Amino acid sequence: MRSTVHHARSKNQYKELHLELIIVLISVILLVLLGAQLFLVIGGISLLLFFLYLDIPMFYVVKTMFDTVNNPMLLAIPLYVFAGAIMARGEIAKRLIELAEASLGWLKGGLAVASVLACILFAAISGSSPVTLIAIGTIMYPALIKNGYKESVALGVLTVSGSLGILIPPSIPMIVFSIVTRTDIDKLFIAGIIPGAVTGIILMGLCIYFGYRDNIPTNKFSSNEFGRALWRGIPALIMPILILGGIYSGIYTVTEAGAVAAVYAILVEFLVFRRMKVKDLMDTLYESVLILGIIFIIIVMATVFNRFLTLQDVPFMLVDFMQETVTSQGMFLLFTLLLLIVVGLFMDVISAILIIAPLLVPTAIAYDVDLIHLGIIFILGLEVGYVTPPIGINLFVASGIFNKPFTKVASASIPYLICLLIALVLITYIPAISLYLTEFVGR
Repeated sequence: MRSTVHHARSKNQYKELHLELIIVLISVILLVLLGAQLFLVIGGISLLLFFLYLDIPMFYVVKTMFDTVNNPMLLAIPLYVFAGAIMARGEIAKRLIELAEASLGWLKGGLAVASVLACILFAAISGSSPVTLIAIGTIMYPALIKNGYKESVALGVLTVSGSLGILIPPSIPMIVFSIVTRTDIDKLFIAGIIPGAVTGIILMGLCIYFGYRDNIPTNKFSSNEFGRALWRGIPALIMPILILGGIYSGIYTVTEAGAVAAVYAILVEFLVFRRMKVKDLMDTLYESVLILGIIFIIIVMATVFNRFLTLQDVPFMLVDFMQETVTSQGMFLLFTLLLLIVVGLFMDVISAILIIAPLLVPTAIAYDVDLIHLGIIFILGLEVGYVTPPIGINLFVASGIFNKPFTKVASASIPYLICLLIALVLITYIPAISLYLTEFVGR
């Protein structure tokens, strides 16, 4: 009955409001052509939709914005961003890279493999893709070129491996997905470990292939060099253990772990490595505030847009549509994959999670898809968007830090993008990859 009512009502609405829909569409196109920031596009369109479709005071919109940021879970985001920025500016990232090089320099393509491994290690601390790309890429790119790697290989491996930051816990998009869908953040974090490892291994395999194809020279393994790098890297290696171990043992929450990460990073940089100055810390704080301003305003605007969709019964319409066209769990997963890839072409991961996740959750539950599994699919599916034109964030970041044309970075990333797609299909249709470790949480 509800399905019939919603379909009838939605058809009548579309017949009566064609002009308004055209106005909204033209507004979107104009904002995009004018080069408006994403939050301006989302926010402007949301306000226009409220004005045209709903007889609701604008105070309601303001209250929605306030309620969005008045969430204790959001406190974890600035803490992890700040901790990651400290490590990127300080010695922690450099020590991790030294260890990766000493471990894998003997392997054909070993330095590229070390780049992937360094991104994984750093992502496990910072939880952010752009931060990971900046921290590791600025150091590893010159080293790869110096050691005989083609420019396309160096650009591709660093641009795509940097995107692992949103899959390896702790992850800011995971925190957002947990808030939106009310899933267990501890389980979501631990669910990302094996998918992150699987994705990393596939990328490493491609690096080894290119290493043999291009006959990259290798370095003889030195136990002394490895021991020295391991000793120098111990303070950095302790950090992910401190964060994840504390969360899963119940010593502190995800938010508290972010505070621990920030304090530990400051103490290590100032008291152990002694390279960072107070001015560096202030600059890092300033950079973090700029990043957070962008993240939070996108969250707020996307939430307003999502509230409009809810008030207009769009989630029910989507559920009804999917229940009519989707006949199995496998088909639902395929539909989700295609939707995420398309959405990832035009929208950043946080906005996409805030808008799309609430719409798919009811249907996922109807087809018995575990929401933790759905969360990992979301993260990896949207991760593909990080390295896909026209709005792949990592493509723009890489183009800037490597001073290369956007088109060159995008084309260099294609082989590694295919690796991400392979990992996405495996993780989507083999739920155990995501859910195996979650069985041991909360026991």
